[in-house]
Amino acid sequence: MKMERDNQEFCVTNRCSLGKYLKNQDGAVLILSLVMLAIMSILGAMALSTSTTDLKISSNYRASQEAFYSAERAVEYAMTNGAIYSSIGTGEYLLDGDNADITVGSGGLKLGSQSKVKYLTSGALPPGSGSDPTYFQSRYYFISVTAEGPKNSAARLESQVARIVPK
Repeated sequence: MKMERDNQEFCVTNRCSLGKYLKNQDGAVLILSLVMLAIMSILGAMALSTSTTDLKISSNYRASQEAFYSAERAVEYAMTNGAIYSSIGTGEYLLDGDNADITVGSGGLKLGSQSKVKYLTSGALPPGSGSDPTYFQSRYYFISVTAEGPKNSAARLESQVARIVPK
């Protein structure tokens, strides 16, 4: 009881009341601003992390695409270069990465890989070739290339090709 009376006396002498303290909102704006700043900082950090991850993904995708295009170019080169097929006989021909026609951008054949054109067999013409089977036959070849691109990316392609030759 004495404490309550002392409190009342303090409030009377200093003109205070409990309601006045509860209605005072002087620091509320500061607290609200700090909470909003913390939330915005977290959102900004999440957005930055997401965009950094997206940049890494797109960079890796580009590197793998460049390796794939190099491998695709090597297969195209092996399919269209007649010198390969005239020198291969019934063996295999190793493709080297020194040929400027095979490189695409900074990618090219992977050094030390067994990129090659290998003779498979001779046989009948493929259906729909339009050639006379009494005068022509097909020689079938297997093409296997491994190409590399930036950031140690690599792509391996395999293809079969039939070359129509006179009997």
